[in-house]
Amino acid sequence: MELGTDEAYYWFYSQYIKFNYFDHPPIVAFLIRLFTGNLLLQSHEGFIRLGSVVGCGLSSWFIYKTCTLLYSPRAGLFGVCLYNTSFFAAVTAGIFIMPDSPLMIFYTFCLLTIAKISKDDNNWSSWILFGITSGLSIMSKIYGGLPWIGLGIFILLQQQSWLAKPQLYVALLISAFISIPILLWNLQYHFVTYEFHSQRLSLSKSPVNIISFLREISNQFFFNNPFTVIIIATALIWYIKNKAVRLPALAIYNYIALPFALLLLVVSLKRHTTLPHWSGPAYVALIPIAAIYMASRSDTFPKMLRAGVAGFIIFLLIWQGLIQFYTGTLGEQKPSIKYEVVNKLQKLSGVFDGFTEMQLIAEPLNSWSKAEEQFAIIYKNDISKGIMKPNSPVICYKWWGAQVEYYFCLKEHNQMIGLGNLDELHEYMWANTKRKEKVNMETAYCIVPSDIRYDVRDRYSHYYSFTDSITTIKVARKFRPPLYFYIYRLSGWKKYLPLVK
Repeated sequence: MELGTDEAYYWFYSQYIKFNYFDHPPIVAFLIRLFTGNLLLQSHEGFIRLGSVVGCGLSSWFIYKTCTLLYSPRAGLFGVCLYNTSFFAAVTAGIFIMPDSPLMIFYTFCLLTIAKISKDDNNWSSWILFGITSGLSIMSKIYGGLPWIGLGIFILLQQQSWLAKPQLYVALLISAFISIPILLWNLQYHFVTYEFHSQRLSLSKSPVNIISFLREISNQFFFNNPFTVIIIATALIWYIKNKAVRLPALAIYNYIALPFALLLLVVSLKRHTTLPHWSGPAYVALIPIAAIYMASRSDTFPKMLRAGVAGFIIFLLIWQGLIQFYTGTLGEQKPSIKYEVVNKLQKLSGVFDGFTEMQLIAEPLNSWSKAEEQFAIIYKNDISKGIMKPNSPVICYKWWGAQVEYYFCLKEHNQMIGLGNLDELHEYMWANTKRKEKVNMETAYCIVPSDIRYDVRDRYSHYYSFTDSITTIKVARKFRPPLYFYIYRLSGWKKYLPLVK
């Protein structure tokens, strides 16, 4: 599959290595750099995503070691099955390149170090490893700090004696030192990252929205695999009733997971901004409890776990079948009947939110690449004929322009420039500063895919006086309607380039 909008945006991160980015910390960019050979292989989607796949393997190993240490190798096996049948862990973080991809590597390592600490709370190496992995977890994504929150709650409520341990404070200092680049970057830009994320989680004054609440419940239920959620819920009841299994590590995992999952439910009552994958780390932290529960109850492969594995495999087959053979289109101009049905269901249930986020209706390889070949011919002809200025950029008004940049600008070394406000452009505001000397803004191109059409003349009227629609690139696709790319030329530059202040 070709890169989706989010993936292309994180590829865009990798073009400029920084201490922090507008939306997220930097490790996802490092991961892309590492597995593309410092961008030498960035034109291949497989290498851009390779870090996610390798990371999923590492995370699976850490889950196995955690469950084995706490109970038995059998529990470890069950833990790996639960992890790799989670749509969040195995698809969002395990296939697509997202900040969750490196997050899960360090987050699951944190779970392992917590298990080691619970076995021997005087072991310096376990505490130091926790400090390192929790710091790197924070450097992967903002809520990578969940392990510290869970540990802190556990200490305050159940294990105050740990407050006297110097290991705790050394681990905290290591974690703070590793994650301090985020703080320094935000100090420079007036904590713009935290302002952005706080707006997404803050409770509005609007009335309680039951539909949004029900959507978040269904997101948590389906996105983390319904069978897994049922196993986890059953295991939590068993854990509460069975005092013999109340290991310190399992208590910490509960304090990591349950407050965060509940917080998302509370936020969903007042906001529409909760996303399906946000609850993923909470349910990953509960996997050891579920694995130990199953290992203690049966010598066979539990039926519910079999159902979860089978359901996940069936989902993958249906998902790929839809990608290859689905006859609908996500185009806004003339959506198919099938898409209208899906869209209506999506408004009623969060199930389809998760499917859409995982790019259920994704593009098979080469749809965008074929369009790029045709645009390259147009670009070269316009420059040679003097219709457009040399080094004319391609422009976008929103961060998802990174997908256009990846497929239309990368091969020809064209520059993408963002024209809009910070709330929409995000990291492109910083890129403008680095790219402004490489482009001639007197003329520019705008490329609009058919599934995100908008009024180009109105959108860029503050920046250009004239907008001409020059052609439409049509890409034929098997079993599906064609994909269209609308190409515009803009001229009459008004000399206003949005830059970070």
